[in-house]
Amino acid sequence: MIISKIREFHKAKDMIWLELFTERQDTRFTYTFENFFHPFVGELIEKLNKESLSGMLDPNFHQELADKFGEFFKSYYTPLNEPPNDQLVQFTDFPLKEIDVSVTGPYANYNWELLFHIPLTIAVHLSKNQRFAEAQRWFHFIFDPTCNDTSTPPLQRYWKFLAFRKPTNCRMQIDQLLALLSKPDNECNDEERKCKSEIESGYEAIMSDPFQPHKVARTRQVAYQYCVVMKYLDNLIAWGDHLFRQDTMESINEATLRYVLAANILGARPQQIPQSGKVPPMTFAKLKSGGRLDTLGNKLVDLEGKFPLNHGLPRMQGKDPDAAAPLFGIGRALYFCIPRNDKLLGYWDTVADRLFKIRNCINIEGVVRQLALFDPPLDPGMLVKAAAAGIDIGSIVSGLNRPVSPVRCLFLIQKALELCNEVRGLGSALLSAIEKGDGERLALLRQSHEIKIQQMQQEVRFLQWKQAQEATTSLLTSRKTALERLHFYQRLLGLPADQNAPDTLVLDRSTKPDDPPKLTEANFDEAYAALVGQYDKSVATQAFPQLSLTDQGRARLHLTINEDDEFEHLKRARDSALLASTFNAIAAGLVSSPIPEKTDVDLHFWGIGGKVSIPVGKALVAASKIPGDIAGLIAAWEREQAGMASKTAAYERRADEWLLQHNLAAHELMQIGRQILTSLIAEQITHQEYLNVRKQIENSEEIDRFLHEKFTNEELYSWMQGELSRLYYQYYRFAFDTARTAEQTMKLELMRPEVDATDHIKFNYWDGGRKGLLSGEALYLDIKRMEMAYHENNKREYELTKHLSLRQLDPLALPALKVTGTCEVTVPEWLFDLDNPGHYMRRIKNVSLSIPSVTGPYTSVSCTLSLLRSSLRKSPVLKDDEYARQGSEDDRFVDYFGTVQSIVTSSGNNDSGLFEANLRDERFLPFEGAGAVSAWKLELPKDFRQFDYDTISDVILHIRYTARQGGAQIRDKAVEHIRKIMSEADSSRLALLFSLKHDFPIEWHHFVTGSENFKTEVKRDCFPYFTRDNDITIDAVLLCAIKGGKLEPHTPADLNFGDLTEALNDKDKKAFGLSLAPDGAVLVRKKEANVFVAIKYSVGSA
Repeated sequence: MIISKIREFHKAKDMIWLELFTERQDTRFTYTFENFFHPFVGELIEKLNKESLSGMLDPNFHQELADKFGEFFKSYYTPLNEPPNDQLVQFTDFPLKEIDVSVTGPYANYNWELLFHIPLTIAVHLSKNQRFAEAQRWFHFIFDPTCNDTSTPPLQRYWKFLAFRKPTNCRMQIDQLLALLSKPDNECNDEERKCKSEIESGYEAIMSDPFQPHKVARTRQVAYQYCVVMKYLDNLIAWGDHLFRQDTMESINEATLRYVLAANILGARPQQIPQSGKVPPMTFAKLKSGGRLDTLGNKLVDLEGKFPLNHGLPRMQGKDPDAAAPLFGIGRALYFCIPRNDKLLGYWDTVADRLFKIRNCINIEGVVRQLALFDPPLDPGMLVKAAAAGIDIGSIVSGLNRPVSPVRCLFLIQKALELCNEVRGLGSALLSAIEKGDGERLALLRQSHEIKIQQMQQEVRFLQWKQAQEATTSLLTSRKTALERLHFYQRLLGLPADQNAPDTLVLDRSTKPDDPPKLTEANFDEAYAALVGQYDKSVATQAFPQLSLTDQGRARLHLTINEDDEFEHLKRARDSALLASTFNAIAAGLVSSPIPEKTDVDLHFWGIGGKVSIPVGKALVAASKIPGDIAGLIAAWEREQAGMASKTAAYERRADEWLLQHNLAAHELMQIGRQILTSLIAEQITHQEYLNVRKQIENSEEIDRFLHEKFTNEELYSWMQGELSRLYYQYYRFAFDTARTAEQTMKLELMRPEVDATDHIKFNYWDGGRKGLLSGEALYLDIKRMEMAYHENNKREYELTKHLSLRQLDPLALPALKVTGTCEVTVPEWLFDLDNPGHYMRRIKNVSLSIPSVTGPYTSVSCTLSLLRSSLRKSPVLKDDEYARQGSEDDRFVDYFGTVQSIVTSSGNNDSGLFEANLRDERFLPFEGAGAVSAWKLELPKDFRQFDYDTISDVILHIRYTARQGGAQIRDKAVEHIRKIMSEADSSRLALLFSLKHDFPIEWHHFVTGSENFKTEVKRDCFPYFTRDNDITIDAVLLCAIKGGKLEPHTPADLNFGDLTEALNDKDKKAFGLSLAPDGAVLVRKKEANVFVAIKYSVGSA
């Protein structure tokens, strides 16, 4: 009824407006239709089910839907005839049935979220979690720079989102946008005005909501495109950095591909455009006075005195070339310049830095190093365990390429234990959050059940209240019955009606559920007294008359006098009847017996009698009936008297009964009044219980709302469970990775087979089904076991020191160091075997450097010592009964490549490059753990020399290392190997270096001042002591000189190495003479010349 009236009202109003606008011919209507539904929900779901995400997010599929169904509304709803009043009502274009990605479309937000924001958010999240390949896959749903679909124009083929494929007038550079905003409206065309309006609406949005950039980006979609490209570059660079940090040949090649792709996306670095002209300084008032500022507070102003970027006059086509050509006017530019996008420009710097490092053999930290040809070998057993535990194999493989920790194992173990304690704490917190969440859910469940039970109780209480009301109504009916009986007996007894027993009662009761209670604790006495006065009125009763009882009645039957008379009369009637029966029997006997006519009879009746003569016969028979008749009359009389007494007694009893019933009715009426009073109180009780239940429901619902709305509710604990689970797993992974690093460091520190064969840290701690609970405790136990294993296996090894002279080790390296400031030197294994043959596991503990030279006061001897590579014999076992290394794949040796370690000396006197060489430092000392068999690089400053490098007499490497005893077998083989090495000139690299100027000063003076050859004698004592019992063979003599900052070598002629060897091994001579002729290039007669001679030799058996 109401709805129909409302419709009629609106219809009447519409008719009024229709008549009004029909009369006005100048009114124009324009109807614009928009889709207020999503037209392709079914198609998208079908595509998702058939071809997964890639099919659903395919822009070609979206375009196919638009091409197929785009004209649906136009084809179905185009009117066949022209609509009436077509001048008044104008129809715009029909809406297209397409996936709406416009700015103002009703379902555009949904499509933006589905096709753009959700893939972008997932891609960014995956990238932050180092799942770069998956992130790139999600990025490709929006932006795919690797797309090779030539059917799509180049500018659109890389964008997979429809909004970015559609051309728009407002997709221009920021400088063009700012110039457009500063351009007056009268100078803009329609497209520029429309674009300008969209830009200004975006600016108004950011002014109203300054911290919501999406409102601006929706009006300037190129900002979203910049965002996507920059996020894509972030993912590529982070991916490349992740691979670059693994520092292996294969991973760096993969990283190079990522950086090159990023470089291709970036293209050439933008050139910085010089300023077009000078903008005159202005105050704000001057800027404002010259014209209206644009929306952004900027303005186009004239440049001063220059023709910006116009170096020639424009050609005049079709006109006289000699005519005066118009000059360009003074240029205009924005007063406030466009700031640099440093974040965007930083991508070129980052990519260029990474590619430069890769192409110059530098790691990501900027340190030059040499990479191994192959990656470290994988342990298939470890991979099987990891796969069984559900751990990503990629993370395990990447962990193998992780660089060695800079700190020692014990420090890492302590940190791992600390992290395990954090994991255990987070596990307890997670369990507590789960318990509290379950408690909150249980509380909500219990509260909901309680509300339901209370609602059912409310129904029961309501019925109980109604039952109490019905009980009161039943009592009213009973009262009517009692009152009717009272009135009946009052009528029988002839008594008047009692005023205290009215025919009807007015009940003071609650009839509605919301009525307040009549009886409360505060007004109970008063209200109760009123109820008693109303329903408990005293009804008059009648007294019973005095009852006269006989003695027999008092004693036995409590008979009244009339009842007793009845008994007496009945007894006499009985006796008389008995006597009458006797007489009648006698008379009957006389009739049948032979009786004489006359008989004398003595009659004694009641004490009176005499002797009479009675005629017998018939007369006697007739006379015999008289006494019986008399006795019968007496019996009848007595019976009548008994009946009269019985009647009288009955009436007496009836009167007493009526009085009793009257009094009983009166008492019952008073009792029913009391019962009505009790029932009314019961009504109040049940009504109050009903109200109490309703109040309990309200309280329970309030508690339920509190449980839902309080801060520590189920939602909070659910959020805490999610966050704690994430933090718990991240902490666990952190602790697990730290423990794994500690285990790897322990194995590298100890390098014992029994330790390497045991995996203390396993992969099965985390149980996803149990949310990882107790994983921290299990990991903590294994870390403790690992700590004890470290202490048990950290056995003391030989602690040795080797002093290596560069002059003896590599004679040509010393002159090269003096000349070029740099040299490389290799320390072979046999040098250590000279001291202690049979040792293995020679690992560097500390290295220091001494450079004897002549320096001034407070002059630093700055030399950079770098370890290029090293090798370690880890097993004392012989391979094919050979001590020497059998190729690069010999499993008895471990080669260390990668990051180059370096120290820089300051004093050059046993300098370790440290302030304090503390062997118990938590960090590893420089070069600690590397193999003693090593290759080194020394570098002195080249550009600014602090002292004369020619004064460097030698460079000594002090290598402190540890070693283990390999046994007699390997010792014998080592000695045999040393002898073999010394007998081979190319292998031994034994040589002596002499400075002709410093080692033979007298001979050098004679040579410089004279005209003869340089002649000197080289004695057997110049050779190392270990050669004293062996023959020495001179293999080569080499001259070298420092000229022009370079070291020029020269081989002297006319030297007979056999004669030199024979003279040196002669027991009498023990020396050979060396005669060197000047050659004009190396050996010249100049005092300042610095010429060296190197003598290569080998050692044979005596």
